[in-house]
Amino acid sequence: MTPDLCEAFRRNRDGSWTCTKPSVLTVGGGQTVSIEVGQTISRGELPGGYDLTAYLEQTCAHGDTAG
Repeated sequence: MTPDLCEAFRRNRDGSWTCTKPSVLTVGGGQTVSIEVGQTISRGELPGGYDLTAYLEQTCAHGDTAG
């Protein structure tokens, strides 16, 4: 995954992330996980066994949240 993923997700006030552009993630073992526009990923959810919210927090969070 790359920082380009930041452009495909919006951080919400509750710490969840909502997909704004269709995204396909490649996780462990080459497994792919599709995230649909409008899908919200909350802390503790592990699409494909990957902690996507932790990745987005580390890579994409800049103190801004959706209003």
